[in-house]
Amino acid sequence: MIGLLRFFITIWIFGLIVLALVALSSFIYSTEPEPARSDRLRTRVRMALMWPVAILSSAGRARLRRG
Repeated sequence: MIGLLRFFITIWIFGLIVLALVALSSFIYSTEPEPARSDRLRTRVRMALMWPVAILSSAGRARLRRG
């Protein structure tokens, strides 16, 4: 049981890092003005934290695909 929990936590952390790096890359290379760019970064980092929960619903999966 502990091994399975450790596996899920490792997968969650890996997904968090990957999605946060994608959000940061989009923030750095965006040509949008500053307020919209910062809001989008904040939203994407929040989604990166909650991605395992988002995968459980169809609306969450669509939101993750849209970025």
